[in-house]
Amino acid sequence: MSAGSSGARLPRLYVFSGAGLSAESGISTFRTGDGLWSNASIDEVCNFMTWRRNREAVFRFYNERIAEIGRAGPNAAHRLLAQWQETWGRERVRLVTQNIDDLLERAGARGVVHLHGDTVSLLCTACDLRFPRSGATLSPSAPCPECGQVETVKPGVVFFNEAAPEYAKLYRMQMEMTMDDVFIAVGTAFEVVGPDRLLPVERCDRYARNLLVDPAPRRAECFGVVEREPATAGLRNLAGIVHEMMGG
Repeated sequence: MSAGSSGARLPRLYVFSGAGLSAESGISTFRTGDGLWSNASIDEVCNFMTWRRNREAVFRFYNERIAEIGRAGPNAAHRLLAQWQETWGRERVRLVTQNIDDLLERAGARGVVHLHGDTVSLLCTACDLRFPRSGATLSPSAPCPECGQVETVKPGVVFFNEAAPEYAKLYRMQMEMTMDDVFIAVGTAFEVVGPDRLLPVERCDRYARNLLVDPAPRRAECFGVVEREPATAGLRNLAGIVHEMMGG
């Protein structure tokens, strides 16, 4: 369905989130401020071309992330998004995140698209099987249940120079989004994925049903409503207009 024709279906809500969604839960960001990439070597722990020779450091780094996520909990923004999904259903509320944490799921959300992978799975690079971790941490000795390899198994986070299969869903989202749908970007600087990869061209000029939540917004030219607030306050401020746009 093209952006110019909504047909008879009810409006959908698409939410695209970045690190700002989880920052208020105490989850370290990767890029902004004193982010993780200012203190860790991307080439050592997040480069698909080099990770196997740094395997011990890679698993240690992502187990530290798991520990951090475990100490955190969903904040009001996670819970509100999960509540909207419960209100209007998974078919109408599509959640796409760049975050590798599971705080949306812990808030009750379902079917979340993790563009950059997650910390609850492992990936075998020999046979492309993604499988759940078996314990509280990622074990570097975990064999692939399909081919039995160990050294080819990595954390389920998408590394630089690695294919990101979930990005195909961004293209489908862009193609299926209509002019009646609601789009919210929350807590993202658009450094990895710009609005032009998320929105149909017809919606890229301050369109009223494009909403942006960020205390220091960037690429705001596509958004008709901009909340210069952190995720929790910004989404709460938008609750009324979202309900109105979604038809109550």
